[in-house]
Amino acid sequence: MDKEAKRSLIILYHNEGKSASVISKKLSINRWIVYRTIKRYKETGSTQDRFRKDRPRSVRTPAVRKLVRERIRKNPVRSIQGMAKDFNISTRSMGRIVKEDLGLKCY
Repeated sequence: MDKEAKRSLIILYHNEGKSASVISKKLSINRWIVYRTIKRYKETGSTQDRFRKDRPRSVRTPAVRKLVRERIRKNPVRSIQGMAKDFNISTRSMGRIVKEDLGLKCY
């Protein structure tokens, strides 16, 4: 059963007058999930997730990706650790740029 279906059942059982403890046992979920879902439903009239703005990317920008791509093209044997130092970003972020954004593999 998916998340949205469970939320709908929580509201259905709540409207039938069942307690949060009974609902949580019936659906095998934590009681606080029941409370939170009921609260969200009362506040917004919906059980859907709230819209959240994603935090803007500070390092993995198109400009940085372009520079990294050019650097790799010029020197393909350069290490991720070395490039991370050159660009003053973390090794993990550089690895993500190379692997996820550029679709390259490290050897």
